Amino acid sequence: MHRFAAICLILFAASPAHSQQAFLMTYGTAERVEEQFGHNAIWIRDPERGVDSIYNFGFFDFDKPGFYREFLFGEMIYFALARDPEDELSYYRRRDRTIRAQLLNLSPEAVRRLTGWLETRVAPANRDFAYDYFLYNCSTRIRDALDFALDGALREATVDEPARLDYRAHTRRMVQDDPLLYVGIEAGLGRPADRPRSRWEEMFLPEVVAETVGDMTVAASAGGREPLVLADRVLYQSTRPPDPERPEFPWMLFGGLAALSAALSAAPSALFRRRALALAGARLWLVFVTAGGLLLAFLWLATDHQAACSNENLLLFNPLAALLWRFRGGRLERIAAAMIGTGLMASVLLKFLPGAQWNHDLLLWLLPAQAALLAVWKSKAVN
Repeated sequence: MHRFAAICLILFAASPAHSQQAFLMTYGTAERVEEQFGHNAIWIRDPERGVDSIYNFGFFDFDKPGFYREFLFGEMIYFALARDPEDELSYYRRRDRTIRAQLLNLSPEAVRRLTGWLETRVAPANRDFAYDYFLYNCSTRIRDALDFALDGALREATVDEPARLDYRAHTRRMVQDDPLLYVGIEAGLGRPADRPRSRWEEMFLPEVVAETVGDMTVAASAGGREPLVLADRVLYQSTRPPDPERPEFPWMLFGGLAALSAALSAAPSALFRRRALALAGARLWLVFVTAGGLLLAFLWLATDHQAACSNENLLLFNPLAALLWRFRGGRLERIAAAMIGTGLMASVLLKFLPGAQWNHDLLLWLLPAQAALLAVWKSKAVN
C-alpha cells in the first residue's frame, strides 16, 4: 500500500466494517471542460482475494483516430479501468479536486458481487461504452454498479422521487463561471434538457450519487434499518470555492452581448455611409447567426446528441438570415424576413405554453439583435 492511499485508509480504521470493503469515491470539480461536473469511482478492498483497486469509468483518448468526429456526432466512446489507489488518489489531489470517500455498509457477499460486476466491465473485451452526457456517463455507470450491489434498491428508492433540478439547471449552475462554455452549451441544449427528471436520472452527477447514497438505509441483520454509509470522510479538500446550489441568471453577460450584437446589427445605418462599410456589420452578424443555426440544426437532425433535439433556439439562430445577405428587399428577402420575425414572436409566445424550453438568457441576447437587424433591412438604409 502506497503512502497517500494508506493515510486515507487510516481515517476509516475505527469504522466497523468487514475486511471486504467498498468505498464510493466522489471527486470535486476543476477548470477543464471534462472536470466541471465532478467525477466518481468505486474503491474495492478485499485482502482475501488480493483486490485493492479503484474502478473508474471516466477515460477517453484524445489521440484516438476519429475522436473529434465521434465527439461532433455524439458517438464518443469512454472506457473503464481498475487503477492503483495511490495513482488514482494522487492524480485528483494534484488536480486540486476534493476527494470524498464513503464506506458502504455491504456484506462480504455483496462486495464480492459488486467486484465481479466491476471486473467484468473493466475487462478489455467489455470496457468500452457509448457515452451520453446525461443518460449514460461515468456517474450513471457507478450508479448502476451500486444498484446491482443493492439488488435494485437504489433504483427502487429513487425512480419515482422528483429530481431537485433538471438537466439544464444543473448544467447552467456547474458551468456558469465559464462564459464561453455556458453560451455554447446553453445554445445547444433543446427541450429534453428541461423535462422534469427523477432522482434516479439526476444521478448523472456524481455529487447527487453521493448525496443519495448518504441518505439511504439498508436492512440490518438484526432487523430494522441502518445507514448504507458507515463512514463519510473528505480525504482531500480542494482550495476551489464550492459549486453553486442553483444557477444564477447571467444578466451582465447576456445584457452585454445583447447591446454589442444589436449595435453590430444596426451599425450600417448608424455609423457608415459607404455601402461596402455599411454592409460589413450586418453581414458579419448574418454569418454568425446562420452558422449558429446550421450547427444547431445539424446537432438536432444529424447526430446522436439526444439533448440537442427539439431546440427552440433555432427560432433565434435562424439560418434563413443568410437570405438577407444582399439587403436589396427582393421577394425572397421579404419572405425570409417575415419568417425570421415570426420565429422571434413564436420564441416568446412559446414561453406561455407547457413544456417550453428555458432559454430566457438567449432571448435577452438575441431578440434585440435580431430586431435591430430586421429594422435595418426594412429601412433599406444600406441601399
